[in-house]
Amino acid sequence: MKKINGDLTFDEMSEVMSSILNGRNDDQEIADFLRDLSNKGETNEELRAMFTKMNEYSVNINPRCHGTLIDVCGTGGDNLQTFNISTAAAFVIAGAGGNVAKHGNRSVSGISGSADIFEYFGFDLNSEPWVVEEMIEKIGIGFMFAPKFHPAMKNVAPARKIIGKRTAFNLLGPLCNPAKVRHQMIGVFADNYIERIAKIMQKNFSDTVLTVRSDDGMDELSTTSKNKACLLKNEEITEFIIDPSKYNLEKGNLTD
Repeated sequence: MKKINGDLTFDEMSEVMSSILNGRNDDQEIADFLRDLSNKGETNEELRAMFTKMNEYSVNINPRCHGTLIDVCGTGGDNLQTFNISTAAAFVIAGAGGNVAKHGNRSVSGISGSADIFEYFGFDLNSEPWVVEEMIEKIGIGFMFAPKFHPAMKNVAPARKIIGKRTAFNLLGPLCNPAKVRHQMIGVFADNYIERIAKIMQKNFSDTVLTVRSDDGMDELSTTSKNKACLLKNEEITEFIIDPSKYNLEKGNLTD
């Protein structure tokens, strides 16, 4: 694997990702590449190429639902030790009659990841794809455990442990929903990704995507502060602020 000397094109990054996901590189090579990429700063085209190739190697489902199929998730990595708000929201949405194809993993920096919650409720994380598909169709919610639906990522896991910090893959997880949802709400861990993620999803032909981050650092839409947001809708991207006080919501506190 070549050392990074400048930005990679979409095709160049696609070639690198194919090599990584097929297990052609050793762990240290992958770790060095991801570290160099992070130090350089990932471009939108590099991230889009990684995202596209991850989707190509994933196990997909196609639930047939009445109405819109969505996902609500966050990148994680805000290090604030809050409970998993997006997963709680997913159950509320399903209870209200919506359809949620929830995709996620175990906790990295929070109290509990979406996988931890579903497992606590008795869901078998290794359920076959057809089982998850059937759950979404019958009860309006199903969970896709990332290691089960992205088996090629086993070739990246050791390298990520070597690095020991966030890499591009922390951003890519929420984007690579195996149900190919076209409507998403995505919380991000840094302000500079709010618009960028929306632009990447725009090129992926998503219909509606809301990216958010609270001013006090949560990768969530929060009542503890104002929230920066970007909405992709009708192929246009709009930036705005969501202030809980304007909706008569009582201000929360991160310690609550």
